[in-house]
Amino acid sequence: MGLHDQVMGGRSNGRAQLLSTHTDNLTHVQLSGQVSLDHGGGFASFRCRLSAPQPLSQAGSVILMLRGDGGSYKCCLHRRSETDGVQWQADVVAPPDWTTLALPLSRFVARRRGREMHEQPWQPDDVIHQIGIMAVRSEPGPFQLHLASIALA
Repeated sequence: MGLHDQVMGGRSNGRAQLLSTHTDNLTHVQLSGQVSLDHGGGFASFRCRLSAPQPLSQAGSVILMLRGDGGSYKCCLHRRSETDGVQWQADVVAPPDWTTLALPLSRFVARRRGREMHEQPWQPDDVIHQIGIMAVRSEPGPFQLHLASIALA
């Protein structure tokens, strides 16, 4: 599901497309689009509701396998199933070559609509209902991110 800055009046857009790379035999999702700063915009996001909530009790990190345009992104975790609310975000830079990144849960900061929230930290009994990626830019322009996997570890 794509949720872009249009929810706040912005003009950014994006799409997700399933691709298969013949050179490395890797199926992945390509997230691409255009970030616009018009009308208070500046982000395009993609998220997925998990088929079953995932407990954090055994996890210490989020593992991403990705490549991209060298731009800034955020990995977003949602402890609730609604589409609006607090997201726990960690900054990611997407290098041009396939890379596996480990984002410790301690790097995730609670935010709602771009503002830092003073939520309590992760608790052992917390569960993740949704996970997503957000393209965030301070300058308008295109973005492209290829995502092969996201996992809790």
